[in-house]
Amino acid sequence: MNSKIFTIMLGMILLIGIVSANNVINNTQGIYLPLDVIAGDVFQATLSFEYWDNLQNEDNSPLIIKLNLTSEDQTNYPVWKRDFELNGRIEKSALFGFWTKTVYFNCSEEAPLLINHTIGYLTIEDIPDGVFYCYNEEGDLNLNEHDDVFLNIDSNIALWSGKYYLTAEFFYLEDLIGPEVLILNDSYFDQYFRDGSYVDFEASIQDGSGIADYSSLIITPLGNISFAKESTGTPDIYHFYQTLPLPIPEGDWELKVKAIDTEGNYGEDSTIIKIDKTAPEITLLQPTEGGVYTTSIPVEANVSDEEAGVDKEEVYYRLREIVNGTICPEIGIPLGNYSCIRTDWINLPYNGISETFKTNVSTSELNLTSGEYWFDIKAKDILGNEAFLD
Repeated sequence: MNSKIFTIMLGMILLIGIVSANNVINNTQGIYLPLDVIAGDVFQATLSFEYWDNLQNEDNSPLIIKLNLTSEDQTNYPVWKRDFELNGRIEKSALFGFWTKTVYFNCSEEAPLLINHTIGYLTIEDIPDGVFYCYNEEGDLNLNEHDDVFLNIDSNIALWSGKYYLTAEFFYLEDLIGPEVLILNDSYFDQYFRDGSYVDFEASIQDGSGIADYSSLIITPLGNISFAKESTGTPDIYHFYQTLPLPIPEGDWELKVKAIDTEGNYGEDSTIIKIDKTAPEITLLQPTEGGVYTTSIPVEANVSDEEAGVDKEEVYYRLREIVNGTICPEIGIPLGNYSCIRTDWINLPYNGISETFKTNVSTSELNLTSGEYWFDIKAKDILGNEAFLD
């Protein structure tokens, strides 16, 4: 480190030095003070740096300046709190000094002190007398080549006359906070899914340092199911999608979205994905077994599904004649050496008054003749889980 020491013999005297973090300042040019510093004055110290950015601060973490003021006789005349008040600014320069930007900062000697930023935070529980931490709440204190740091120092009028030493240490706020992950439209997962269902959702992932990787998966006893992923083109919004494979067990399973930032911090959000592979329950109310009907046959069934819910358009019935104790096969299967009457599947409509599925079948319209018939009924829930009652 190439620090310079400046000694001023008029009024209050300060010996100035720098303690620099290796990843911030490579070549320290020194701190400059005005002459004629007198206790009670407000004066300015200038820290000027000439260094090349070595890319140690790729996450754009804000700079924290730690200042320490001590007297030459620290035993008998130590620096107490409120002996000095400090604030300052950084004059930020672009490469070759084409433009500048002024960023102001405040310095605090009071503890506990919370330095907060989107990428992380630092809680300082104890600050010794004479120590100040300087920080800009917007976090915009990143050093560039040729930056100048200006300190405004307000000394107490009752300050002991003598020599004072000022050291400055620069370091970046460490990123300790993982990405903020939020599954969007959480109500999307109020519905049920099954194997073959297409799951499609988005999540917000934000981090001050930047996202290194992100993923989503379902955790089941048979293994984890990963999602395909992509950026939506909207900042911080990511798209996840997957057709659920076979087999996937029925139950409520945890779905996670995880992310890691460029500093290795993790963040996640989770929800429950509900898998329903249970078919509806069918209770046949009419026709009754052994019933005798002539011109019409009443058909009525109670169909229920406690999870995904019944698909009211997917309840059907059919009739097949019984000949010599043999049930007529369904349409599409050859009859062999005998003939019999059989119907295709017929939709059974939902009745909102009785809250059952019911109709009256005309025997003539179905071309039914006298005889014995087998009655079948089937139903699906909205996921396609099918129940068959024969």
